[in-house]
Amino acid sequence: MFEPTKKRQTADEVKARVPAAVINLLWQTLSDFRQQKKIVSSPLAIAFSDDHDADNIYVLVMQENGDIAEEVTLAYNGPVDFLGQGTIVIISDKKKAIRMTLSTLNKE
Repeated sequence: MFEPTKKRQTADEVKARVPAAVINLLWQTLSDFRQQKKIVSSPLAIAFSDDHDADNIYVLVMQENGDIAEEVTLAYNGPVDFLGQGTIVIISDKKKAIRMTLSTLNKE
C-alpha cells in the first residue's frame, strides 16, 4: 500500500488551495508514515488545524473513518491564509498512482 514507486498526482484543486511547500510536506508525511508502518488503510484524510505559530502548522492524519488519528506538526513559516477554511485533503492509493485530492466536503 502506498508504494513509493507509484506516481504521485496532486489535483489542481489542491494546488489552488494549499501552498506548494505544504503539499510537499504532506507528501513527506505520507512517506514518513509508510516508513514508520503507521498506515493502516487507504485513503488517508488530512485535516488542517486553524492553530499555527510562526514556525509550524498542524494537521490531523486520520484513517479508518477517524478511528485512527494522529496530530502532526509541520515545520512551515510561509503564508497561512489557507488555514481556517476547514480544508481536508484526501490521499488515496490507486492501482498505478497515489492521488491527493480535496475532500468532497470542501467541494460543496
